[in-house]
Amino acid sequence: MNSENKGKLSGRLNPDFARKAGLICLLVLWASFSFSSALSEISFVAALLFWLGWKISEKSRQIRLSKAVLVILGVFLGWCALSIFWSEARPQSARGIFKIAQQVMIFLMTADMFRRAEELKNWEKIFIGMFLITILDAAFQGFTGKDFLRHIAAQSSGAGIRLSASFKTYGLLGCYLILTLPVILMGALRAWKLKSPPALSGGLFILFLAGSAVLFFTKSRGAFLAFAAGFIFLLFYFKNWRLFFLAALLAAGSFAILPKSMLIHLDAERKEQSLVERYYLWDRAVSVIRAKPLTGTGINTYAVAHQRYDTTKNWRVKNYYAHNGYLQLAAETGLPGLFLFLVFLLCYFRWIFSRIAQKRRDGSSAALLPLGILTALISFLAFAMVDTVLHNEQAAITFWYLLGQTAYLSL
Repeated sequence: MNSENKGKLSGRLNPDFARKAGLICLLVLWASFSFSSALSEISFVAALLFWLGWKISEKSRQIRLSKAVLVILGVFLGWCALSIFWSEARPQSARGIFKIAQQVMIFLMTADMFRRAEELKNWEKIFIGMFLITILDAAFQGFTGKDFLRHIAAQSSGAGIRLSASFKTYGLLGCYLILTLPVILMGALRAWKLKSPPALSGGLFILFLAGSAVLFFTKSRGAFLAFAAGFIFLLFYFKNWRLFFLAALLAAGSFAILPKSMLIHLDAERKEQSLVERYYLWDRAVSVIRAKPLTGTGINTYAVAHQRYDTTKNWRVKNYYAHNGYLQLAAETGLPGLFLFLVFLLCYFRWIFSRIAQKRRDGSSAALLPLGILTALISFLAFAMVDTVLHNEQAAITFWYLLGQTAYLSL
């Protein structure tokens, strides 16, 4: 009888079994979050239980992250939890604490449980498979009007049909694509450098082109600009100035040939809708921050509290989120909450970049995939400046999951 079976029969949880079971649950979580909230919640709870069982049963309970990152993340989470004491809507804050704790736990589990090359390969298969399904789903929605996973209708606009696939909105599909397209592209480049079968590198590159086309048909200008911001970072990192200027020319050329209805969204007053609306949305968030700069109104309370502090009282977009994740975080948790979040990101990215730099000095192609994920994360953080993705559950889970993946990939 092997040690795994002995451990189970003796009533003690075998650490290796618990970790493998937790990994399976994390794979299910990645496969399900885009189309089934129930399955993603079940897989999260199961992964958490197995992860806790693994940490309790193994001898070393240290989480595989730098101490500085863990301390700052813990202080940030604690500050968010403390906000319930001064919250203006405690039931909403209680739910908000659970949401942010769930996202942080997904980050910790993903960073800690992936330990072997074959486990990464399993995740890559799930990643590519779900990306392919999403692209096919979006194409099906474009041809038939509804996607085949959740029967969500494509959204109509002055710019034409806007694809959303199994996501609720075109913006969320755009967010998913900017978080996955750079990974697909760097995966193709890694396969080419490793001289893998041409079908693999070529297939991944075709997937990248198909995903880019779907991103175009979301017609989300914020997603386009965030996608460009990520690749500007990547080209600066590689110091490839020729490709940088070529990309800049292509971007300028694409804006020149895009239909006016996609570049400018007019409202009933014939004003640029998105920019005008965001001005008032951000103005409201700033009003909240000015009124409560230290404490905020409490985590997850912005939707119910911001009208009390709105000094402009404009008729536009009432009861909306701030459409800027950083302003909304500051409005809910105060400037200290925003500061802690930004310091956490800075420390974590610095830690990851130091590891990637070592891989690049060694001439290893293993640096390409974590660089792809970092490019995706930077695109997401840029998108969070103009949209609600930092506070949307689907988008935030994707972000925190990939954030954790960089810890294993950069080892």
